[in-house]
Amino acid sequence: MLSKLIIRHNGRKIDELIIKRDVVTLGRKADNDLRLEDSTVSNRHARIQRRTDGLYVEDCDSTNGTFVNGKQVQTKKLLNGDVVVIGKYTVVHEVVEEEPLTTELDPTLQIGKQEFAVLLARLSKSSSDESIGPLKLNKKTLNWIAQDENGVWWGFENEPITGVHGWLDTLDGTKILLKQESKANPGWRDTLRKL
Repeated sequence: MLSKLIIRHNGRKIDELIIKRDVVTLGRKADNDLRLEDSTVSNRHARIQRRTDGLYVEDCDSTNGTFVNGKQVQTKKLLNGDVVVIGKYTVVHEVVEEEPLTTELDPTLQIGKQEFAVLLARLSKSSSDESIGPLKLNKKTLNWIAQDENGVWWGFENEPITGVHGWLDTLDGTKILLKQESKANPGWRDTLRKL
């Protein structure tokens, strides 16, 4: 059994995370495992820790506290479906059988390496609609590209921000899976590029 965290900000899903480490830190600072960027979140707000009898959330002396199912806690064992509230973020704990292959944030289309090169070339030359195989694009549709930690290249309509595992379009624009590299890229946060 695996534990999954579903992260929402102001009610909107922004990311999800399969717990693979013994300790996951949550807070506003960039060096947390799960960065929650909001003034209602402390720099080092809370941590989620795997123990022999399950998963626990622990408040790290935060300013606004950590809540589980509406009650403020210092340390609490997480059960399936528990809702952790940290500032304006909710983190839902789910027990899953195996790591999911897809998430809500996945795109609807994948194209190959050669098509990716053609796509970028056409976007740089044209401001009108172009049709590339089954994919119809214009300058407003794909304005940014970036790679995630697994080596996957993405195209975005709006400038994305970093999530736990990759880039997120917080304005709900177009997000397209462009191509998959053969290996992971630990420096993925440096790959964001405007077309």
